[in-house]
Amino acid sequence: MTGQKLILLSARDVTGTRTGRITVLETAVRSLQAIGYSLEILALTKDQGPSTWLGCPVHRIETPSVKTLPPRALRALVSGKTLNEIVFDSSGVQGQVAQLCQQLGARAIIGDGIRTWNLAKSTGLPIVMHLDDLLSERYSSESFQANNDSVLGYFGEQIPAPLLPLAEGLAGRLLGLEAKNAYQREIQIAQEAQAVALTGKEEAQILAERAGVKVYDLPMAVAQGELISAGNNPANQLVFLGAMHYSPNLGALRYFRDQVLPVLQERGRSLELTVIGKIDPKVQAEFAGSPIFFKGYVDDLQAELSKYRIFISPVQSGTGIKTKVLDAFSIGLPVVASPLGVAGIPRSDEEAYLVGETPAELASYIEELMDQPERANQIGAAGYRLLGEEMNPKIVEDNWKTALEQALEGNK
Repeated sequence: MTGQKLILLSARDVTGTRTGRITVLETAVRSLQAIGYSLEILALTKDQGPSTWLGCPVHRIETPSVKTLPPRALRALVSGKTLNEIVFDSSGVQGQVAQLCQQLGARAIIGDGIRTWNLAKSTGLPIVMHLDDLLSERYSSESFQANNDSVLGYFGEQIPAPLLPLAEGLAGRLLGLEAKNAYQREIQIAQEAQAVALTGKEEAQILAERAGVKVYDLPMAVAQGELISAGNNPANQLVFLGAMHYSPNLGALRYFRDQVLPVLQERGRSLELTVIGKIDPKVQAEFAGSPIFFKGYVDDLQAELSKYRIFISPVQSGTGIKTKVLDAFSIGLPVVASPLGVAGIPRSDEEAYLVGETPAELASYIEELMDQPERANQIGAAGYRLLGEEMNPKIVEDNWKTALEQALEGNK
């Protein structure tokens, strides 16, 4: 095993903005390195950046032009593939991936999401296919359709601004069909890949039942820092973590401003919410005059988070585990969240986070932690323990080892 070469086929520039998905990939790399494998990264991206990441060489493969998107989309619809798969649907890209894998002497390949499936399959190598989350569940969700400004997500950044509204409108109308195609493709991929994984345990169980195969849950792992006593921090200081160019984060912030904050203000509460993460100037202008302030990126996330009393995650759309919540757990910062804000995170015997299904419930939990510093410490400490027991690096490392062994041995 030691020294065997693996390829991580990434659907993004891993050296760019740190997102939840990149944290999942980071966990995969560190886990596989810890058990003796060496990795090289094939990043499907037009962006330029560092030539190494986590000690791994990064090979950049330029993605197809958006000008060729319409004919590729038509081919996908006719063949029953998802529209997500057409992003990299190119014989040129396929040839480069296959050639590099052969030149590098790769033993197996790890696919990053459904977009990389056809490229990974073309290499002929054993595949661990990490699907991230179930697109079929995401796209069929009413909350996703109602709470997203951008159906295209990060891919929308590649489309020229004049064409973006048209592309978004078309993608929105095709969501139902995309959900149906994704449902079938996810089953097919699970049955064909040597090993398949999702980020969350619940979604892994769903796909396992649909496909009749073992599906691993391989989440991100966040290392624990020093446990804080959040109850000692100012009661009116709340914090939210997320890049503002990602629609579910923006939707969550708007929900807090429009639905939760008015309840708190009617009850006579005065507070400040600090937002950490990539700033969008238009978003910043939109929230001007509110008690919501944008700090941008920080050098030491755990040190910054340790200044606040309450972490909020009022997410209203999207799927998968929210890395932001794990970052709060990592220092014992108590979390108040919507159900989607803690989706995929295990429950424990003790109350590790507070979940409000309505604006009034979220407001009440925020008030509870504002007024009861010991309660804030109790919830924070329980979240800290949950992270250590369920989602620490060693546990995820062991699961990655098992998944890769299955892929290499060909036993499903």
